[in-house]
Amino acid sequence: MANELNIRTAVERGYPPAVLYLRNDDIVVTEVCAFNYFSIFLKDHAEAEAHVWFFDSAGRQLNYLQRDLGLNDQLQLKTSDLCPNVSGTVAMTLLPKSGATLRPGKKVTTGYYAQYHSRHGAITLSHEREAVAAAPFPTPAWMQTYLSRLVAESGVILVNCCLAQEACGNAKLRALDGTVLAERSLPNIPAMGAQRISTFELFPDARRLIGSAETFALEFSGANLASPFSYYQFANGKFSLHHF
Repeated sequence: MANELNIRTAVERGYPPAVLYLRNDDIVVTEVCAFNYFSIFLKDHAEAEAHVWFFDSAGRQLNYLQRDLGLNDQLQLKTSDLCPNVSGTVAMTLLPKSGATLRPGKKVTTGYYAQYHSRHGAITLSHEREAVAAAPFPTPAWMQTYLSRLVAESGVILVNCCLAQEACGNAKLRALDGTVLAERSLPNIPAMGAQRISTFELFPDARRLIGSAETFALEFSGANLASPFSYYQFANGKFSLHHF
């Protein structure tokens, strides 16, 4: 990877990459899509560089891509061409090729999308949410509701967006009145790694604990976790996910 931009350097320059979940397997493939918005905001310096890093679930960098983007250019990248049979994280930043300076302490986070294409025809997408962090940070409690009738298909995707430290924390199974039905610690997730964990893997007795309620909630808190994704993985191969 000659002339590769180190991901820490991008963070230090004030253009921290945004991180999203990456999944390429026999069920889902991931496409990342970006627009050269410097064409709009820096009309006199419209050219940009896209830098993309790919990590597996253990946080090991597997690949890197640099692409020049001209005026109003777009990037639509099938990540399975670069990282087949890999689930983990993808991080992207756009850098202006010239003419942009940042005030000390400021940062610009790249906006882009990931599309998750089920090989059975379904498509779901997510925009970026979190920037890669150089230093550890606390994670507030994130909670999402789920349909009880789909508890067997449900789960969570946890992403560590910190370069410096493992992510750790706790998971709670809650009723919608706030009652904690069960609680457990999470497995540690390496820096830039990710885990897709089903509800039954977290709480094997979830169906009994939820009982006749139509909905339930999962809550996650700890350190170095990006906002989680809820997901449903259906028997027919269709896959959907949403940010908490």
